[in-house]
Amino acid sequence: MDDQLQIEKWEGKAALDISTNEIQAWSLLSDFFNLHLWLPGIATCEKVSGSESLPGSVRYVASPANESGEVSWAKEELIGFDPVEKSFSYRVVESNMGFGEYASHFRVFPGTGDGCRLEWSFECEPVIGWSREGLIGYLDSGLKGMAERLEKATNPDAKTTDDKVNYETNGKLDDKANGDANSNANDVVKCETNCEVNVA
Repeated sequence: MDDQLQIEKWEGKAALDISTNEIQAWSLLSDFFNLHLWLPGIATCEKVSGSESLPGSVRYVASPANESGEVSWAKEELIGFDPVEKSFSYRVVESNMGFGEYASHFRVFPGTGDGCRLEWSFECEPVIGWSREGLIGYLDSGLKGMAERLEKATNPDAKTTDDKVNYETNGKLDDKANGDANSNANDVVKCETNCEVNVA
């Protein structure tokens, strides 16, 4: 019976309209090994294997060290790349941040006027130490940081604007899994069959 249980999935999406045009944004953001140039909070993004647009390629990403010298890191595998759709997908294959199964999709859409829309979504198992809203908030703030860096790179004289972020969420969280980001690692979440499983 246990192997038939399905743990609840978290899903979320953030989207942001920016002034950088679609072609410029895609040309800068599509390099799988250059995330540190555009996403604040990422100090390192290095190639482990493969090439920038080849599915199966793996990158190592890490935050700056904290006061204790600790670094948050992950290895991520590119699982899809579509230059026509201007999108790519990746999954976490290893990390020290509590991630199990985690897949994410990033896409650049045509926008209104000369700008474009960035969209970043995820689907994952509940993550120890996080809430779903916390992950959505990370994508939200990440897109804002990307937008500011993109606009400075493509139009250095442009003033920083307060772009509006729209994000959508899907599915529901159990009260335990939807708790504070400091939830204990032994918190119990309910699976879809109403059985209880320990996520520790």
